[in-house]
Amino acid sequence: MSFGAKKFRSRRQQLAYEASFAGKYQKHLKKNPFLYFGLPFCGMIVLGSYWLAGFTQVRFERDDRRVQEMNEADIMKVKKNQRKFDIKDEYYKLQGLSEEEWEPVRVKRLKDESENVW
Repeated sequence: MSFGAKKFRSRRQQLAYEASFAGKYQKHLKKNPFLYFGLPFCGMIVLGSYWLAGFTQVRFERDDRRVQEMNEADIMKVKKNQRKFDIKDEYYKLQGLSEEEWEPVRVKRLKDESENVW
């Protein structure tokens, strides 16, 4: 025969346990589980989010320091170093036509194959 999770206590030990803080808490927990378990749990979550807000604020401040406004001298330097833009050159670069010269060649069809002309 096993007692499971229940700990065996003599009558005197049980009365001492019930008079202690842990015994009173367990007794109230059985009557009102949310008040003695759920409410402290939710409170810890809310307080933890406020406590962690300081850490996230430091992260955002660090990111904001990285992004800075440019003054006019910096803008002029950037504009001076820009390469000339031509839409036709960009089109041919994207198509890969500027790299090699080629012509489309039609593939020879088999004897029984149709021309698929609509």
